[in-house]
Amino acid sequence: MKKEYTTGDSWNSAAVAGLVLALVTIAAELVASLCGKVNGFAGGFLAFLAWACKLVLCAVVFRYLLKRFQSSFDGIGYPNLHRYGLKLALFSSIVVAAYAVLNILVINPGSLDEITGVFRESYASMMDSNAEAALEKMLPKMPVYMGIGTFVYCFIWGWLYSKIFARSVTPDDPFSETEDKTGNQ
Repeated sequence: MKKEYTTGDSWNSAAVAGLVLALVTIAAELVASLCGKVNGFAGGFLAFLAWACKLVLCAVVFRYLLKRFQSSFDGIGYPNLHRYGLKLALFSSIVVAAYAVLNILVINPGSLDEITGVFRESYASMMDSNAEAALEKMLPKMPVYMGIGTFVYCFIWGWLYSKIFARSVTPDDPFSETEDKTGNQ
């Protein structure tokens, strides 16, 4: 027998599902970083292929988590499922962004120096002393910027997945009187 939908159940389930989705995303990111260590064209191609596979894997897991949530509660309509998907994206994005900051600061602290070294080599001819000074000021704040950027990037993907998959998981019922059990029509 299915349980009656409540907002508290939605938040609790989204937190657990967000952790699962974040762990899948982080694992896929680790595989992608290993593929990126290969040099040359093959390395670039493998990195792109790993990125594409990560997006597909996250989409499949996201859809599965939405279907699992929808099947465990009674009276879940599109609005409730879409809001659940946004909560899922929020929790997952927080965990993935925290991992990105942890990766730069603790796990692989030399990666930030590598990135800035490549940037300086590439744009050395275009940078004057003011641009160099601005870059030096920005470097200590780079982990924060990367964490915020990762959060926004992941949340946008989660929002898109929620928009797409919430509609396909709960097909329209033209004979339904209400869209959800919370009084929204």
